[in-house]
Amino acid sequence: MGKVKRKLSDLSILSAFVLFAVAFFLLAMLLAEVERTLLTNAQMDIAFRYSEIVEGFNSEKVWGNQSVFQLSEHDGKMMWLYEMGIWILPPVTYLTCFILAGLIFYRSKIRKPLMLLFMASDRIAANDLDFSIAYDRKDEMGLLCKAFEKMRSALENNNREMWRQMDERQKINAAFSHDLRTPLTVIEGHLGILQKYTPEGKVSAADAMETYAVMAGQIERLKSYVSSMNTLQRLEDVPVVRKSMPTEELIAQLNDTAEIVCGDKQLSVLNKTVTAQISVDSQIVMQVFENILSNAVRYAKSSISIQYAVDPDRFSITVTDDGKGFDDIALKSATNPFYTTEKRADTVQHLGLGLNICKILCERHNGSIVLSNNMRTGASVTVRFGMTD
Repeated sequence: MGKVKRKLSDLSILSAFVLFAVAFFLLAMLLAEVERTLLTNAQMDIAFRYSEIVEGFNSEKVWGNQSVFQLSEHDGKMMWLYEMGIWILPPVTYLTCFILAGLIFYRSKIRKPLMLLFMASDRIAANDLDFSIAYDRKDEMGLLCKAFEKMRSALENNNREMWRQMDERQKINAAFSHDLRTPLTVIEGHLGILQKYTPEGKVSAADAMETYAVMAGQIERLKSYVSSMNTLQRLEDVPVVRKSMPTEELIAQLNDTAEIVCGDKQLSVLNKTVTAQISVDSQIVMQVFENILSNAVRYAKSSISIQYAVDPDRFSITVTDDGKGFDDIALKSATNPFYTTEKRADTVQHLGLGLNICKILCERHNGSIVLSNNMRTGASVTVRFGMTD
């Protein structure tokens, strides 16, 4: 019974409409025939009271001007009412059945999904996307609700991504503003010294040149910050172009890069991939790989290990060094923009953007980045790249 009810509920709108129309048309025919029979029988009952011969009975001969015998006033009125009923009730019955068919059809096939769609449109218009549309029938309205739910889900994901990017950019701007203070303070201090003591002749040429060199270094640092900010802004819009390629070919490219970047460091590689083909953006994978490998080279004492693996829908790379590893703060903050453990004022090369760039690119590739410490010694960074959208 449940399966039959389910099949009926999954009928297309046209099929359901035809089914309801035919069913209620047959019901109307049956009711009209029953009504006609009952009314005719009622007329015959009245006729029986006036004549013992009913063979060949015709209601037109029982009442009216052609009546073969005289009816009482009450029975005449009843005969007239029954005759009117025979003519009027069938059309009324048909009309009533068709109205009932339309109401039942509307309530069973249209009303609920329509209310869901109106509710969803109102909430979407109010920028409230924290809901879902649940209507599991397979008719046209069910498909429409699924399409609406897909649109709502896409809008929700886009909004979340937009807020994530806004939050990320706020963090970047805050970090950028914070890190600008040091070089600006250094430049301002040295400029004040020059302005104060140069007119009095208390600054030698050697001291002035040394001060100028410090200020020039800080200006270069500011230029690096500005360039990095532009880079981070562009990364948010980097398109991901996945292409299917042999897994061995990609790993060979990564290994060639690793041998060059690692230099005199001892390098070990473990390949756990089992799939012949892989679908990734090789340029993004290479850029992320170079960043985490460069970090490993900077902090490694003597050796670096690399591991490749493929999950059902992700390609992952783990780079481990034998350095001092991440401290507790770095484990939580190392992927934040401009985070660095090098706090010297003259630091220009390492602005703390490498892992943040890796994080942005991995997320653009439907992946992630995970920082951890090796069980024995050193830091471990795992990056994952989604192979599907």
